[in-house]
Amino acid sequence: MQQLPRLNRILALRELGFSLVQIARLLREDLPASELQRLMKLRQTELAHQVREEQARLARVAARLRQIEQEGRQPRYEVVVKRVQPRLVAGIRDTLADPRDISSLLGELRSYLHGHGVASSPLSPCLAVFYDAEYLDRGADVEVAVPLDGRLRGNGRVAIHERPGVADAASVVHAGSYDRISGAYRALAAWTQANGYRTGGPNREIYLHGPESETDPNSYVTELQLPVQPVSALSTLPGTAGQPITQKERQTMEPRIVTKSAFTVVGLPFTGFISNAPYEEGKENNEIGVVWDEFNRRYLEIRNVCGPSYGLCFGMPNDREPWYIAGAEVSQADEIPAGMMSMSVPAQKYAVFPCTLGALGATYRYITEEWQPQSGTEHADAPDFEFYDEEPGPGDPKDMKLSVYWPIK
Repeated sequence: MQQLPRLNRILALRELGFSLVQIARLLREDLPASELQRLMKLRQTELAHQVREEQARLARVAARLRQIEQEGRQPRYEVVVKRVQPRLVAGIRDTLADPRDISSLLGELRSYLHGHGVASSPLSPCLAVFYDAEYLDRGADVEVAVPLDGRLRGNGRVAIHERPGVADAASVVHAGSYDRISGAYRALAAWTQANGYRTGGPNREIYLHGPESETDPNSYVTELQLPVQPVSALSTLPGTAGQPITQKERQTMEPRIVTKSAFTVVGLPFTGFISNAPYEEGKENNEIGVVWDEFNRRYLEIRNVCGPSYGLCFGMPNDREPWYIAGAEVSQADEIPAGMMSMSVPAQKYAVFPCTLGALGATYRYITEEWQPQSGTEHADAPDFEFYDEEPGPGDPKDMKLSVYWPIK
């Protein structure tokens, strides 16, 4: 019976996740309070890290579920996050008039290596690095490279250098002709956005099986790698990026719960993918921002306007059909202007999050990654939307106030 208190302490420490070795140390009667605090804080840090990892995994599962619901099948491309080690390479960097010139650039590089007695290895496939921030049909800044196992002297055309490693690279494998590789890029962009990442550097193509080893383009195998960085809502809401949210600021993020009546929106639809939230990271408008600019120019064409503007999101980003509308509330949807569409939203319960335009992307990440998993509510199968209840002012557009309406059950 005298051992029961000790046994209970062992069980309590075990329940906290301590190992048997750690428990043995914690049971010492002469253990200073400072050491006890140190071990407890260490365990607290470990648990916090595990919670963050599980929340990120939960967000990825939710994104995968939304994608399956949207497409009605398993995704064609599987995206994994991997670490890329630094590697010594021989490379040629040039501005290409046509992306297809990559083959000739690789041929030039291989000829140089062959002339210096360097044989290519199937275990070290060649690659291309694309330095432009977006895809360009003409004038693309590209480097082709071949990994090296030893030192080699370069020249004015061929550079010998170490390609830096990447801590987190989103990766997909495309099997087939390069003519159909755009689908893999779209999948990579959609995954990056849906899982709370942003681009962290130039993307790479690794030619696992290409023209040098396969004659049939349908047998080509290419890996696409996109360096990514997780965007933490904790570091970007509601103030400047890199500054942590204070407890007072966090309290302002707590939503109010409302039930909104049914309404109808008429506006310009958007089809495609987005890479950056509006006005984020010092950039100008993204593709949706361009839609809003056109909507503002054509606003007077809409009949029966009776309410504010809405950014209505009713699907996952895709390149086949509209999933977002920049529009205005109307009392009746008739004589819809050319190129516009209408959508009716039924009465629904919402969690309402006030924010600014500059913090819009981070607000959505906070909702999906933190608030929703911890709130005890269930996301409803209904559109979410941005509610613009004030006109843009003369100041910085990033400071424009709005509210995000998140549908819940």
